[in-house]
Amino acid sequence: MGKRSSVPTARDHALAVLRVRGAALAAALLPAGVAVILWAARATGRLSGSWQGACWAVSGFAVLALLVGGGVTAAIIRSRPAVTPTIAVPPSMAPDLHALVGDLARRLDVPAPSAIALTPDCDSWLEDGDHPAPEGQRAGSAGDAAADGPAGASVEGAPVLVIGSPFLWWLRIPELRALLAPVVAGTGPWAHPDIAAARACVRGLDAAVARA
Repeated sequence: MGKRSSVPTARDHALAVLRVRGAALAAALLPAGVAVILWAARATGRLSGSWQGACWAVSGFAVLALLVGGGVTAAIIRSRPAVTPTIAVPPSMAPDLHALVGDLARRLDVPAPSAIALTPDCDSWLEDGDHPAPEGQRAGSAGDAAADGPAGASVEGAPVLVIGSPFLWWLRIPELRALLAPVVAGTGPWAHPDIAAARACVRGLDAAVARA
């Protein structure tokens, strides 16, 4: 029997993020739960009048914890991540690039990205297909995969592949394939519920911190 790899997977990292989120939620709700138990015990006569001060103290702390937790949650929900400047690249403009990405997706046995976009940054990554592009420009969506996506089998909810334009200037085709292969491979676990939830949590926190 083969041994399970000890290298953490994307889902392992996602579950770690979700555990931290769950612990924070539990910490915010725990004082309220203790306050409810104390008041219920006092109402049924299980606690004497000397516990009244403790009940009020715990209740006050519970209200404060809920207010802080609610404020943090509202800030995360309202915050929006910074939009990276991108330019959509339809297949008609760069058929060879779309063919290269589609071939990578087929070889890696993962869904093809829903679209390709270029950025001036010297980096490459995946982002949500419904992520708004600057100045109303649409980078692409899963619904356009048949017409605007790279060659290959794209699926609903597939992300957009963002490629740093300097890579297209500096790298030869084999080097570009080697650079994009691990990024394209990320389309496989992209839609996993745990990974999607963790990604949304981290993006919300990052946007809230940047806004603060």
